[in-house]
Formats: sequence, C-alpha cells, structure tokens
Amino acid sequence: MKRILLLLGILVSLISCDNTTKLGDNISEIHILPQPKQIEKGTKQLLLSENSKLYAPQIEVAPLLMVFASEIEKTTGIRLATTTKKNYEADIIFEIDASMQQEASTIEIDKTISIKGGSYGALASTKSTLLQLMEKQGDVLTFPHVKIKDNPDAAYRGLMIDLARQWHDLSTVKQLIDLAAFYKINFLQLHFTDYQSYTLPSKKYPKLSTEDRHYNFDDLKELESYSQMRGVTIIPEIDIPGHSSPFVQKYPEIFAIQDTATNPWIINMGKEEVYKALDELIGEAVSVFKSTPYFHIGGDEAIFTKVDEDPDVQAYIKKHGIGDDVHELYRHFLVRMNDIVKKHGKQMCVWEGFGPKGTIQIPKDIIVYEFETNRYLPNALVEDGYTVVNTSWKPLYVVNQKKWEPKTIYQWNMWRWENWWDKVPSFEPIQVEESPLVIGAQMCAWEQPQEAEIPSLRKRLPAFVERIWNTEEKISYEELMNRMDLLDKRLSLIIGDNRQDSLLVDYNFAKESE
Repeated sequence: MKRILLLLGILVSLISCDNTTKLGDNISEIHILPQPKQIEKGTKQLLLSENSKLYAPQIEVAPLLMVFASEIEKTTGIRLATTTKKNYEADIIFEIDASMQQEASTIEIDKTISIKGGSYGALASTKSTLLQLMEKQGDVLTFPHVKIKDNPDAAYRGLMIDLARQWHDLSTVKQLIDLAAFYKINFLQLHFTDYQSYTLPSKKYPKLSTEDRHYNFDDLKELESYSQMRGVTIIPEIDIPGHSSPFVQKYPEIFAIQDTATNPWIINMGKEEVYKALDELIGEAVSVFKSTPYFHIGGDEAIFTKVDEDPDVQAYIKKHGIGDDVHELYRHFLVRMNDIVKKHGKQMCVWEGFGPKGTIQIPKDIIVYEFETNRYLPNALVEDGYTVVNTSWKPLYVVNQKKWEPKTIYQWNMWRWENWWDKVPSFEPIQVEESPLVIGAQMCAWEQPQEAEIPSLRKRLPAFVERIWNTEEKISYEELMNRMDLLDKRLSLIIGDNRQDSLLVDYNFAKESE
C-alpha cells in the first residue's frame, strides 16, 4: 500500500517536459561510491520513459552507450535505445570535452542528463555514477536533480588477477572487468604466467601454452574489446626472469641454465636467444593489448642458484663486462628488458625485486609495484626518483583465507605500506610523505580459484577505491558500508552473481600477524 501511495504521489506531482521525460518531486537518497568531489542536490527528479534515448556527438563514444543501455536493462528491465540525432528524444547525452582534464567529469541532471568528460575513460566513470543514482519506479527510470563535478586523486587505480596459478574462464574475467568498471578501477593487471602455467597463446613458441589452461588470440581480443568499452585498460604480465618454469620445461634449449635439476625456475639471462624470444613474445602480447600504456615483466623473487656456473652466463658477463655478481646480471637483464618494452611503445612495470645497491643503474622510467618492502623501501624509491604503485601486502592482498576486512582496508592510505610478516621492515607500518611519484595503488588477488574472486573482492574493492579516488577521507566507514550494501545489490544484477564471503580475516592469519 505504501508503495502504491508513493507512486501516486509522484504521478500527481509530474510536470511535463516533453514526451520522453517528466519531472517529479525528489524523494530518493543518493548513494555513490566513490564519493564525488562536488555534488549539489536539487529538489526534483527526472523521470525517463522507455522512449528516452542515449546520444553522443562523437562516434567513439558509441560503445559506451551500448554498454550503458545493456546495464540499465540488466538492473531495471528497461531497454533504452540510442540515437544519432540530438533531438527531443536524446535525454542522456555523453560528450567528450577536450578542454577538461583527462579524468575530470561533470554530470548535470535537470530536464535532461548532460554528461561531459575529458576522455572516454572519464565518461565511463560517469556511467557508473549514473547506474548508482538510477532508480526504477513503475515503468519509468528516475534520476535525482544533481550537479556533480568529479575527478580521481589517483591516476592509477588497479586490480590484479592471478590467472596462472588458478585458471579463470572468459566469463569470470568479464565479471571482474564489470566489477572493476562499476567501482571506477581503470587498470586490470592480468598475471598470465608463473610456475604453474603459461596462459598466453604464442604463434612463434606454441609449446609454451599450458594444455587446457591457456587463452587463444581471439579470447584475448575479446577481453581487450570488452574492457575498453567499459573504460578499463588491461595490463598484460609475463613474469620473468624468475617464476619461469614453463619456459624452462617447454624450450630448455633456449631458456634453461645448465643445471636445471637444481634450478628449474629461472630463465637464462646469458643467452641472446632468450632476449630475442622475449622480444617476440612481448610483441605478440602487445599486438592484442594495444591500448595499454604499460607492460609488466614481473621481475621479482628470482632464484639465482647455479646461475653463475652456467657456461653461457659466464661468457655473457665477460663479454658485457658485468663482473662475477649474478645480481648485476639481473640488473642488466632489467635494463635490456626495458629497452625491449620501450621498443614496443610501452612503459615497463616490475614488482619490487631489485635493491638500491648495484653498479648497473636501473632506469627511472620504469614503474615499481612496491609490495613487500624487503628489497627497496618505498620512501627510498620515491626519494631516488622512481614512479611507484602501492601494492602493500597488507591490506591490499586478497589471497584465499589471507585477506583483510573492509574496515582494515579503509583505515589504510595510499602512502602507507604494511606487512603481516615480522621479517620485513613494513611489519611496523611505513608512512611515506605524499608525492606525485606515487601514482596510485592496486589490489592484488593471488592464487584464488575463479569461484572465489567475486565473493572476496566485491566488498573489499570499493573500500580500497574510495581511499584512492579520495585520498582525504570524505565519508565515514559506517556510511561507506551502508552505501556498499545498497550498491552491491545493483552490482549483482550487472554481473549475474550475488555470492558473498564473510568479510572476516582468517583467524590463523590474524594470529600470525599479531
């Protein structure tokens, strides 16, 4: 009965605008994550009929309109069409404004909905805001009268998924892209290779691909298109020189050191054939992932046992004047890989793997994903001029039972590193001074089966994003959780999945970290 009276009240108060829109009294609360920088709420709301249409003056925005129409239908059952004409039917208008900063956006809802952004990605973020503002009442869509100005504090807002340790099918990766887009994540790093499997395809080195656990080129093209339509950029990762068992197993004549019985985990950094092959493999990957500005080579946790005894390594370090320190060979390897990645038009990314001491200088044009603080402290990286992405083990790692509850995540900030392991410096949290060299942060989901990804991330990711979209706290934790619970129901309709986990930290893990 209450709902019927509410709808009657709306109908009585309607003021006609045209035959596709109406105005009504604003009775809805606003729940948006992350919180916009500026929001001005009016007293009315806009009601759109099924005859309302989506419009964009630039043809390159057309894919976003298709995505938006699909997500409106999934959440409300109402399918809005698009139009190529800016007439009375064009009630939701997306427009790229080159005069705006790249990720800045505005939304103005009055008699129509006008959205402007400095780029396609900025418009994709506004799409998420509109999905969060939207309600269905009867057979109409309602949007509150608002004026919103927004832009993120962090340029890099990332999510990493481990595809090498646990196989994920395409539908799961697409769900994760939808989750990322809903909460305005703009980079999705895909960890394609590790000890367990090599999940990329290759025409030049086909034996690398792990049987029944790899994607083909059409799969990758589909993911690239799907993510780009939603404003999410995929960063591919081939993890080298460590974590490289598939290279050694499938092409030992190219990649193995002499003593593979003792060390089957590292590729041979002393062979020209290795650099040629890696050049070709990176070229194959970036031929698909054309939109990414970055390529990640891993670079961490290399095991150097027996490397210095390999004849090819010995000849190589002598030829290049590297000396007899295998760690200098590793630093040389990073320099050469940086040249290869740049040759393909990308910027190289690495996990924290090298230290501050060494004769061979590691280039400052790479990006370091700092996670463990066991080799190069984050404050030292910044002081030395490196660009850094915060991937602090605590609380940004989501690893099966070893993961952190939203409150712990919300208490973190972008310049803070912490670790649960008492053997590393950040067991006592390291707080770095604010610096533009820390370009953002990334939540990393390691080792999880695909069935666990959505349940474990859906209420951790938005807590993380709120803290990097707004590096100064804008809303209370209680308000965050209230909004998250409401928006999570809408997310379930978009991704077709309502599974949840407990959000609690595993007890044994908590005991370890005490």
